[in-house]
Amino acid sequence: MVLPAWLDALLILPFRCPDSPRLGFWLGSSVLALICLILGEVTFALIFFLQRTLSSAQSNNHLDDLVRYHNLSVQAIHEGNKEAYLATNALAHEHFGRHFFAQAASGLASLWPLPFALAWLAQRFEGLTLYIIPHTSIALGYVFVLLTCYICERLLFGRIRRHLPLFGRIEAIRRAEREKRGKLQSF
Repeated sequence: MVLPAWLDALLILPFRCPDSPRLGFWLGSSVLALICLILGEVTFALIFFLQRTLSSAQSNNHLDDLVRYHNLSVQAIHEGNKEAYLATNALAHEHFGRHFFAQAASGLASLWPLPFALAWLAQRFEGLTLYIIPHTSIALGYVFVLLTCYICERLLFGRIRRHLPLFGRIEAIRRAEREKRGKLQSF
């Protein structure tokens, strides 16, 4: 992976700022993880709004259909109508699958920057051992540090996400859709 010289210089800068190489590695990895987190979350938000636009254009929201067909299948089972139950339950399963994979795709879209960051780190720091797990020969390097930083930042972001304008709007939209949709009936 070849980056433009200006981008490579910009990415390596936080690694070189502190006097301590170990501290510099943690600082640089933290900044890189934050960049990955921001790029991934913005991608997630774009996909969320794109899916919403497409689903409203088709007047087809898989989650709304899932709840509707599930509730109809529960109603059919209470009425003793096995054929109606099987038909509506099959439709509910179909919409569950569509919703599940749409959600999985948008969730995974937030992770796309990580492989690029790891590839860049591999070019710069392959073979560098930062820690060795005691009583083993397991060496920890750039992957351990970047993923540790990324996980910590993701946990922190999860706590502040709803207070940020874009992500607060997404949460408000989801909450309004949940209230409009109603609850799943239980058997």
